[in-house]
Amino acid sequence: MEQKISTAKMITRFASLYNASALIIFLVPGALALVGVEEPYSSFWKVLPALLASFAAITLWISSNNIIQFAAFPAWNGIIRIVFATVAIVAGYHITMGPFILLLVAGDLLIGILTIVLVTRASEKSFIQLLIKK
Repeated sequence: MEQKISTAKMITRFASLYNASALIIFLVPGALALVGVEEPYSSFWKVLPALLASFAAITLWISSNNIIQFAAFPAWNGIIRIVFATVAIVAGYHITMGPFILLLVAGDLLIGILTIVLVTRASEKSFIQLLIKK
């Protein structure tokens, strides 16, 4: 049981740091251009995703400190990651954003699936129980 909790904690912290890396890409001047993404016309479109990423990063990091009590947060984050990856592929974001988005999609898809599987196992609850916090 302790190993399952430790593994779930590790993937949740990795997911948190993955989100935190988005802060760097969005907020460091010129970082978007380095990964092949055109700078938006307004800084609003850099700050908004950075704020969303920071919320997820903070929530996931706090959740990892007590993965059993806060397992619902990483579970929902896993769904969000999978939905993002699906939408990005279906909408063809790689056409306008370049190959960087494909790396982002692959990372989010892998993290989303691993988070759901590992947190579900560690909590010893069904995925549905985690989602409705039973």
